Amino acid sequence: MTTPDAPRRRGRPPKLTREAVLAAALEVLDESGHDGLSMRAVAERLGVGKMSLYHHVADRAELERLLIERLLAELDVPDAALPWRERISALAHSVRSLVIRHPNATPLVALREYSDPASLRLPEAVMLALRDAGLSGVALVGGSRLVFSYAIGFAQIDLIAREDGSDAVSPMASLSAAEFPNIVAGARLTRGLSFDDQFELGLQPLLAGLAAMATA
Repeated sequence: MTTPDAPRRRGRPPKLTREAVLAAALEVLDESGHDGLSMRAVAERLGVGKMSLYHHVADRAELERLLIERLLAELDVPDAALPWRERISALAHSVRSLVIRHPNATPLVALREYSDPASLRLPEAVMLALRDAGLSGVALVGGSRLVFSYAIGFAQIDLIAREDGSDAVSPMASLSAAEFPNIVAGARLTRGLSFDDQFELGLQPLLAGLAAMATA
């Protein structure tokens, strides 16, 4: 004789934490983009009511700020004793890597202002390296923005190229060499280079330009 199954006891749902909220927010951001990141979407991902989130974050603006601060805090900052060029190169690679891993976070990385000390380590390290290179005043600010702009901009181009296929041949290589000699030569010279190599190709003149600014 069979007996009916005993009623299942429902345990308490896992305790909601700010870390869990941010982890769910990152998943929503990665999957749905910046426009899809909302308090409601994060609450649905966690299986809780929207109002539960307000015990941990004040609103969407704070959610975005905490999320990008968390991402930036995870990036490695090179030893300040290293030569400034090595530090800037490593930091630029870190920013590019972040954008490639989380492309939908780009608007937050580029536009948000940060206040958390852990997330400020990265921009502070960039400015320290440039100060050690000899830059000061507005040139220091401009140089810092240039490093971030290059890393973020290249990463976005990088992502588009990956979607199109890394083995695709640039149509510029087949243009008329008589009409566009420099474009064609450049396209042929860089054909077959990895994304990492192409990033370095642009990073080197950027570093040289920063060094020239310091001695001007």
